[in-house]
Amino acid sequence: MKPLQNQNVVVVGGSRGVGRAIVEAALGAGATVLAVARGAADLKQLAWERPGLKTLSMDATTEAAPQAVFNALAPDVLVICAGALAAAAPIQEQSWEIFSANWEMDVKASFLFCREALKGRLKPGARVLLIASGAAITGGPPNSGGYAGAKRMQIFLAGHCQKEADKLGLGLRFMALSPARIMPGTGVGDRGID
Repeated sequence: MKPLQNQNVVVVGGSRGVGRAIVEAALGAGATVLAVARGAADLKQLAWERPGLKTLSMDATTEAAPQAVFNALAPDVLVICAGALAAAAPIQEQSWEIFSANWEMDVKASFLFCREALKGRLKPGARVLLIASGAAITGGPPNSGGYAGAKRMQIFLAGHCQKEADKLGLGLRFMALSPARIMPGTGVGDRGID
């Protein structure tokens, strides 16, 4: 039996980079997988390449996103991997819009989905995994805007949500994963390498 057989895995930000790799690994492990992303064309291509994959095109930072996603497939494992590309300019050359892009995408999507999970939308035993970054620990490069801080907030958020889930007796597990190295072949990784 495959390790994720009879498990539903939802990957928010599942059409490219790390999210896509997680989608492919979960499919290979026998899960029923829903890939969620804004880019309908990327999702269509991925579904064509991976028969049996379920897809949903939507912006994960909208208030209605968690409910729509959970209605499409009730997750046993929920992975929040959606994120904006980090800035690539010195701080003095950034606007607030550029500096805060990862807060408005990565943190906001994580917050919305975690908040909905804490309202009892996931069954006991479900796991919520926030994909952060090693930059949350090292501080990241100075030209990456608010990226490192946003990724650190995802780590804090997972910890805070775990405490709330325990207090509420929900039986949920919240975790943050912070890859320790730049990952080539991903939008963020390729930009960091450049």
